[in-house]
Amino acid sequence: MRRVIFWGVVISGAVAAALMYKRGESLGTIAKDVSRRPVRSMVRELRSV
Repeated sequence: MRRVIFWGVVISGAVAAALMYKRGESLGTIAKDVSRRPVRSMVRELRSV
């Protein structure tokens, strides 16, 4: 179960970073947001799409 949660967080962070990059965010902002809260960043990006 721990692995599923870990990989879910990793994948959500990658998706959020890709969406933020596509939107034109700076790499510093992407790194800051995704490293702090990967799941929240993904949810916010999916809502803005």
